[in-house]
Amino acid sequence: MTDTLSRVELSVPGINCGHCELTIKEEVGALAGVRTVEPSNQTKSVVIDFDSATVSTQQIRTALAEAGYPVQD
Repeated sequence: MTDTLSRVELSVPGINCGHCELTIKEEVGALAGVRTVEPSNQTKSVVIDFDSATVSTQQIRTALAEAGYPVQD
């Protein structure tokens, strides 16, 4: 069995408080294949561990944007 666990860190400048962090955890964490979601309002970023065979980075970026937290490239 191939290990398809991936990690990505995304810049999300719209994270301003604990409520933002909770919303991101709930929205991104609901995606199939997402293992952990670690948003930080101090670094304005989100670190996500996910199964790349189940969910793509683009799907994660889309979920963030739909939740009101678009990723900054």
